[in-house]
Amino acid sequence: MVITRGALIPVIEGTLSETLYAWDADANRAVETRRHERARGAVSFVGAGRGAIYQLGNASAAGQTAVSLHIYGVPGARISTHVNDFVMVAA
Repeated sequence: MVITRGALIPVIEGTLSETLYAWDADANRAVETRRHERARGAVSFVGAGRGAIYQLGNASAAGQTAVSLHIYGVPGARISTHVNDFVMVAA
């Protein structure tokens, strides 16, 4: 499998909370669209760019570890320059 633009994120251990956002260009902020849990073995895929803003957190029981693997794919010319883009989130 080849990931040319985006990220493949399998949950290796524990449970993650995944929050997805849509980009609001007028407000210049990301707006939450969906939140759900991802258990061990689940795999998420997000596309590239501001159309694919997401946040992951540890939703496991207190004191338990959560582990995920983030596999990013971008064109060769954009390696190390176009993977992470930090944005403001609407309150």
